[in-house]
Amino acid sequence: MPTCSLEREVKGNAAFYWISGKFDGSCAWELSGRLEGEPFSEVVVDFSQASDFVDCAVGVLASTLLTSRKRIQLRGLRQHQERLFAYFGVDPSHLGRARAPMSSVAPSARAAAPKEVA
Repeated sequence: MPTCSLEREVKGNAAFYWISGKFDGSCAWELSGRLEGEPFSEVVVDFSQASDFVDCAVGVLASTLLTSRKRIQLRGLRQHQERLFAYFGVDPSHLGRARAPMSSVAPSARAAAPKEVA
């Protein structure tokens, strides 16, 4: 099985990563590190050329996606991988969408938001 290949290209104000070969745990750790250090806030990761997708890699990548403040879109996932991401609390269909700051949320919604108590 071919090893994982991560290719990065910048288009406009976004970074694109193309994954090919076997996406396994070590490749997921490498991609996670690159995403954490990525200077662009708009990122697209395309898995359409991945020949194999090892399930444990989803857990590694999900952790990075949940903590990232970047807008990261995942493309080329199969239904099985989408379901695995959902198990880890990541909804690939909502990842690339803009997150509204709390100041732009309606006052009634802000009042209903849970408050942290020290």
